[in-house]
Amino acid sequence: MRRKRMLSFVAIAITAILLLLPGCGKKEEKPAEETKPVEQELSGVVKLSGSTTVLPLVQEAASRFMDENPEVDVEVQGGGSSVGITQVKEGVVDIGMSSRDLKSEENDGSLVDHKIALDIIAIVVHPEVNVSSLTSDQVKAIFTGQIKKWSEVGGSGGDIVVVVRDKASGTREMFDEKALGSSKDAPVEPVASAIECNSNGMVRETVASTKNSIGYLSIGYLDESVKTVKYNDVEPVLEEAKAGKYTLSRYLRLFTKGTPTGAAKAFIEYVMGDEFQRAVVSKDYIPIYEL
Repeated sequence: MRRKRMLSFVAIAITAILLLLPGCGKKEEKPAEETKPVEQELSGVVKLSGSTTVLPLVQEAASRFMDENPEVDVEVQGGGSSVGITQVKEGVVDIGMSSRDLKSEENDGSLVDHKIALDIIAIVVHPEVNVSSLTSDQVKAIFTGQIKKWSEVGGSGGDIVVVVRDKASGTREMFDEKALGSSKDAPVEPVASAIECNSNGMVRETVASTKNSIGYLSIGYLDESVKTVKYNDVEPVLEEAKAGKYTLSRYLRLFTKGTPTGAAKAFIEYVMGDEFQRAVVSKDYIPIYEL
């Protein structure tokens, strides 16, 4: 009996020692660590073409976006809204830039519209033109050639020189529609002697260097080299456009063929994001978050 007690005591002692040794006995189970999804770094090439009005905004966005995403190349070129819409439909580019909506013949349901800002078109003249305001009827008459001299609208000087955008321009189409009353069924053309320019920058340069000239520009291209005039006695400024008083305005858009993915999707989201809209878009346009 004594021997059995001794054996029992030894067994208990050995068991206690084993439990105290590292790695022995029952291990304490640790909760499994949560695995966080690894964000994949953006990479690839995003190609854009189209509106020269949208071009400066997108170029600035591209520069900032590539700084934040060094594995992405964003390639941007102009050509006009019609070019951008055609090329994105054909798959030549990932994103088409446009300063107008789709025409009926372009709208086959394949393109997705991403509005990025509201722009206004300012009527501009050579700095020496002494006219500060024009009515909508006067503007239409000037650009269609019915009014030929500045003296007919209260100014002085020689014959009026009309400067317009080329036919591929969304700015031209918007101006023709809203200021000249042009439509698909009843098109209105500017005077035959009008000087056509293929960009906002060229219009500004031409008006600035041509006496007695008049043209129109996206507000983002205005500078001291040209003079703005009121339209129906309303200044071409963002506040008046937001209030609906200045009527020569339009959306700036990015079109994609179907829902964008990957780097193209991320780039569009960046352009429409609060940071870029406040830092860049709001300087010259009405940002999308205010609309």
